[in-house]
Amino acid sequence: MHTVELYRDKTGEYRWRRFAANGRVISDSAEGYTTKGAALDGLYLANRDSDHYQFVDDTEERL
Repeated sequence: MHTVELYRDKTGEYRWRRFAANGRVISDSAEGYTTKGAALDGLYLANRDSDHYQFVDDTEERL
């Protein structure tokens, strides 16, 4: 099963990356998005070929 991670880069933009089962990155957003919604739209569009993947939202602040 693939894992798709949503994260924020060093400049604060939203990005996503898709990992294979072995942990290697197999695709990414290639561009930063200014809103989380826009990043999610791109994520769903680019990963619509895969019905089953684990989603990880790593954009929330950690305490």
